[in-house]
Amino acid sequence: MRSEQSNWYMTDGWTHVTPEEIGRREDKPGRRWELSPELEIDAFNLNVAVLEPGERLSENHFHYHDDQQEVVYVADGTCRVEVDEGGFDATADDVVRFDAGRDGAHLIHNPFDEPVRLVAMGWPPEGRHPVHKIATLDELDGGDV
Repeated sequence: MRSEQSNWYMTDGWTHVTPEEIGRREDKPGRRWELSPELEIDAFNLNVAVLEPGERLSENHFHYHDDQQEVVYVADGTCRVEVDEGGFDATADDVVRFDAGRDGAHLIHNPFDEPVRLVAMGWPPEGRHPVHKIATLDELDGGDV
């Protein structure tokens, strides 16, 4: 099946979709597209996100999941990754993996002047909840954690 007005394809052997065509999650920070449902992926959550300056990836700020691991690939731009040991800048083509549990606590945000485009995967998909918020970005910046 192919729409005449889009690049979206679906056949018996493959699927092609652009994030902008499937609609973004308006209830999440930044611009985020959840691709797993459209691509019929059940093994993991696949998201593409664009964070403008001042935006963060998670609505839960500095957080962790009991049972979900995550990987984030920086496709374009630079973001800041906060972890228990402090933080670091991740730039285009960097990949960061977070373990499930408290040791994998993290926050990804964009304190820079240009947008950053990310690809994020979490598995298993049902491990997304519960999520444990440890601190807000403001609390991290203020050293209150």
